[in-house]
Amino acid sequence: MIEIDDLKCCRIFLDLNEREMAEVAKLATVEKRGAGSRVITEGTNAAALYMLKEGKVAIRMTSRSGHEVVIDELGPGDVFGWSAVLDHQLFKAAIWTVEDCTLIVMDGVKLRQLFEANNHIGYRAVRVVADIIASRLEGLRARLVDQPFSQEYLAPVRTSSVPVTGEKSEMRSMKCPECSTGNRPFSVVNETEQYRCKSCGMVYYSPVGCETGPAVPSADKKPEPGASLGANWSASTPSRD
Repeated sequence: MIEIDDLKCCRIFLDLNEREMAEVAKLATVEKRGAGSRVITEGTNAAALYMLKEGKVAIRMTSRSGHEVVIDELGPGDVFGWSAVLDHQLFKAAIWTVEDCTLIVMDGVKLRQLFEANNHIGYRAVRVVADIIASRLEGLRARLVDQPFSQEYLAPVRTSSVPVTGEKSEMRSMKCPECSTGNRPFSVVNETEQYRCKSCGMVYYSPVGCETGPAVPSADKKPEPGASLGANWSASTPSRD
């Protein structure tokens, strides 16, 4: 059991009244962890919810090559191990301490039992957990916008010119599927040309050398009418929330 004031370090239970906080505090304990220790192992049973009172932790996920990759860092006031509030769940990532940490730990089974017995507590807590998950996904999505490929899976970037269609040696231009603005590829990786529209921001791709359109026109050559993307292109449009 911990003091009610200890629960106030994180926002997950701030919407509860004093009596409800006292019920939650009965289920919690305080743990101290030194820097460099593993708190959660990815893929294990989600047995506890953690609130970070002091220190910093890193969230790591295992890549396809078997390496742990840091995807985020959390500080005081953050919550992790949220899978523990759901039935029959496994932890989706590993947690390692970056600094000496003070953690508030809550037994997942007892917490779920409390939520079932008192739906008001459960609703308010799970609502905050959902907001935390949404915020982290949005943060991850924002970082991925400028990193369409993970570096560990990429072949070295080519330094030679992008292959062209026709007699000219200029870099080709591909029309944006969203607004039809002509754009040149900004890089070539893994036999794929990557484009970012200078008008609407759309990111789209094409295999190197596929029939995607004419070369950028020179002064003595007019663009071919009706030029369009071939069947092999792919594209993604930024969210416009």
